[in-house]
Amino acid sequence: MIPLFSDQGRMQIDRIVRPGVLCAFDFDGTLSPFTGYENASLPQAIREKLVRLQSMTPVAILTGRALSDIRARLAFKPDYLVANHGQEGVPGKGKDSEKYRGKIDCWAQILQKALADSVRYDRGIRLDNKRYSLAVHYRKAADYDETESVLTRLFAEAVPEAHVLPGKFVYNLIPPGGPDKGDALLELMKAAGSRTAVYVGDDWTDEDVFSLESPDILTIRIEKKPESHARFYLETQKDIARLLDLLIDKTETAILSENTAGHQRKLT
Repeated sequence: MIPLFSDQGRMQIDRIVRPGVLCAFDFDGTLSPFTGYENASLPQAIREKLVRLQSMTPVAILTGRALSDIRARLAFKPDYLVANHGQEGVPGKGKDSEKYRGKIDCWAQILQKALADSVRYDRGIRLDNKRYSLAVHYRKAADYDETESVLTRLFAEAVPEAHVLPGKFVYNLIPPGGPDKGDALLELMKAAGSRTAVYVGDDWTDEDVFSLESPDILTIRIEKKPESHARFYLETQKDIARLLDLLIDKTETAILSENTAGHQRKLT
């Protein structure tokens, strides 16, 4: 992985950021500091920068949260708001996601019944049925390692068909065959008419985007992780403000350059 704020990183930003570039971001741990799942919100300073960026180019947020949850935490309306790891909010794909609701409800019932056994499972484990995916949170568990071990065994035994995505003190259970964040980003690029995109994330759930390895998508991870497929990284979540300032500046410059070139073509 390469530091984004390096000569090579800035060269890639110059190459990718052009008029119409899609700027897409994960929410928890990326735009919002990770302060616990229930307490997450979008800082006002970050919101103001996103609104400024959105005035010049399409902005998208891709999150594992449900739409009903994430909307209340933003205080602004991005051009595209995709939830449930890519299954909710993608233009024209709503009906495709509905077929997974029954599967999620079934998994929730099975796991809820199993987790009622307080001898085998920590009382700090919590299920979150998000209609199109299921989250199993364990931040409040007493022993993280033991809880991770028993949960992975439970998933393998009780819901073996589930695609399990680990996160920060959470497991996300995705229906087999369902779209992911990578699928969603490609669809958003088509919907926005964007030839290039920037995507910033911080977790394993973002690897579906990072793994696309498209030359037209600049992938950036919060904090260096050698096993990640993201090409570039930011040192900490606090660097998101600096990145947004850079994207605003580069986008504005790209638009002015294109307008100037268009004006000169008219004169000739």
